[in-house]
Amino acid sequence: MDAIKNRRSVREFDLSKKISFEILTELCKYGEAAPSARNQKSREYIIIDDETIIKELSSISKGSMILTNCNTCIAVIARDPKELSTPHMQVQDLSCAVENILIAATSLGIGSCYIGVHPLEERIIGCDQILHVKPGMHTFALIALGYPVKDDVFYDKNKLDLSYLHHNRYS
Repeated sequence: MDAIKNRRSVREFDLSKKISFEILTELCKYGEAAPSARNQKSREYIIIDDETIIKELSSISKGSMILTNCNTCIAVIARDPKELSTPHMQVQDLSCAVENILIAATSLGIGSCYIGVHPLEERIIGCDQILHVKPGMHTFALIALGYPVKDDVFYDKNKLDLSYLHHNRYS
């Protein structure tokens, strides 16, 4: 449970350290362990460690500029909704996978930063072109990954503002 409370968006990575492909594959397995409506297998993953591709992705949006400070990322790809049993639940499926990857990375001492792509059409088109995503599918999110520059980046902090906590009813 500490990984959940300690998870932070890390934006400064030690570029001299690379995450092994085995660990990156493991992170994708954690993503796939997330809930999925009717187990519809609505997502795929692209592990990206090619600096040229990462540099191209960094130019997609202001939010993706963080990629200039990392040497690895994972793209979470939405499968073609026509192939799914409950396509209206795909966004939830994909979001759960992203969160699992972020928490798993924290538990392994790897920093991560979620970069939203969906539902912004220009970001989707840009990422899909760079990553050669098949027609009918699209890039949902990018996750910047790396070993943090600062050792104290992960910390337990009570984020819940109790004024946002309600019991039984909203009022």
